[in-house]
Amino acid sequence: MDIEFQTEKDDDFGSVQGEIVSITDETSDEILDKLQTLYDELQEEMEQILEQGGDGLSMNAAGMKVQLKNGSMCTLRVEPAIVTRILTVLEFDELQAFIDNIAKSVEEPDDGHFCHNINKD
Repeated sequence: MDIEFQTEKDDDFGSVQGEIVSITDETSDEILDKLQTLYDELQEEMEQILEQGGDGLSMNAAGMKVQLKNGSMCTLRVEPAIVTRILTVLEFDELQAFIDNIAKSVEEPDDGHFCHNINKD
């Protein structure tokens, strides 16, 4: 698809070595849709291969990068089936915003009342 990308080794992937593939944020929605379709197909193939090999889905993983308050980057690992389901409803940038919000809420917990008048805040 003539997409510019970068790869880096992911030594923190657990027992399985992997690579992180990054593409530019300016990638068109059309290409992102094609990549998502290809990703879904590859995930299905991987699930079938792992199930046949008796390893189950223990090596199947997906992750999203989040920038923490101190500026460091953190990879949140999530089961690919869950990410795939979420992406049938949300766009990737919406999912990223949701993940960023969770990270912020963990770093800066708000134990106050959930319901409050925002005009007074």
